[in-house]
Amino acid sequence: MTNFKQSFRVMWRPKFRSLNQLLFFNLLAVVLTMAYEIWSHGFATLEMIGPVVFWGLLFGFTGFCWLTWHNEKMLVSDSYRLLPVGDTTLYLANLISSLGSLVYMGLVEVVLLLVGSAMNGSAVRAWFRQTMNLHLTAHDWHQLQVYSLTFVLWAVAIVLWVWVFITLIHFATEAVSAFIPGASQRLVKTILAVLLVWAIVAFLNWVSHLADRLVQLVISTGSDNLVWNFATLTLAIVLVSWLNIYLMRRWVEARY
Repeated sequence: MTNFKQSFRVMWRPKFRSLNQLLFFNLLAVVLTMAYEIWSHGFATLEMIGPVVFWGLLFGFTGFCWLTWHNEKMLVSDSYRLLPVGDTTLYLANLISSLGSLVYMGLVEVVLLLVGSAMNGSAVRAWFRQTMNLHLTAHDWHQLQVYSLTFVLWAVAIVLWVWVFITLIHFATEAVSAFIPGASQRLVKTILAVLLVWAIVAFLNWVSHLADRLVQLVISTGSDNLVWNFATLTLAIVLVSWLNIYLMRRWVEARY
């Protein structure tokens, strides 16, 4: 029986390899942009932080979308469903390996951002001198760590929620296709599509409201509602993941 660690490695490798290819094109785009900027304006006025951020966001979003698609593909693939591993282990290994891959890509993007900032000339040097003149107390550093950890935890929770919710829609559609006649399938799938659109709009509104709350956290110390919302979202992720595993075990079959 394959354990979680082995399953994680099996699912991590293709994602890691594909993201490295994507990061190569990201780096290539940055280098070509830098060459154009040097040719157009000269090295003395080279400003690269803008292009690095632009390409990082573009390729980062592309990587996230690709991981989302690959998540669903793996869960209905014979190559992975026939592994000697339980459905729970398979599902969690797929989810955690995707999260790890996204974190890896994010860290590489941060390195590129730091390199781009170092090449940003006078603007970054002026900002660095101003920052170094600030004297942060121990309390300030503690608050900075709390805010950073809060943003990271919320980012991870939102990514996981998006993935488990998409899997739920995917598995629900698969179950409908397998057990409902063709004429009724269209009606049920239409209803699911409407619910999906509504859920996406509601989720985006919630994220916008959450962003305001995070800003309020930085400004003030009132964070009880934020903690409660985070706990609620975490519970929702666990419950939807359990439902996904149940659907995968009972109703969703491998297709290829």
